[in-house]
Amino acid sequence: MQFKLTALVSAAVLAAPVLAQNVNYEGFASTVSCSGSAFGCTDGGAICCSLPTGFGFSAQFNNLPSGSQGQGYTGGGCGNFVFSVFGPGTKCQNLGGGRVSNLNWFHSPQGGRRAVQARAAEEATACSEPSYFRYTVNGAERTIKVPATTGSAQTIADLYLARNMTALSAYEDY
Repeated sequence: MQFKLTALVSAAVLAAPVLAQNVNYEGFASTVSCSGSAFGCTDGGAICCSLPTGFGFSAQFNNLPSGSQGQGYTGGGCGNFVFSVFGPGTKCQNLGGGRVSNLNWFHSPQGGRRAVQARAAEEATACSEPSYFRYTVNGAERTIKVPATTGSAQTIADLYLARNMTALSAYEDY
């Protein structure tokens, strides 16, 4: 009995860091690869992250833990499922001209897609803004912080698509 309890406690302790891991995941403007300008989200999982118009044609999930998956959705919230990629590792999903408007990731054993869809149906407008925006200006990559206020990501996307680099330079580095 002593051995079984010790083994169980050891397994729980080893699993705890994985469950607390933050993952960066990104929606790109590119329709052919996970490269170029992107809005990124960073969280511990099961958070719906909305992408602004003009982004989400490709999506990348960086360093997904084992037993987890990254997913893309259309419409309001994380309810209209489009694709899924599975950890471990970094995974890119190219949508070939299609687009997702929301991304999330989660540990598969913790309820799966059905639980996320049920939660999304209840909280369709409860998606978060991306954490950062990465782009290239004058040959140098820059990553800026996206303010947490609703609509900030779309404002930044509009400035980028209009090539207003002066206005983007006023944003805080991430």
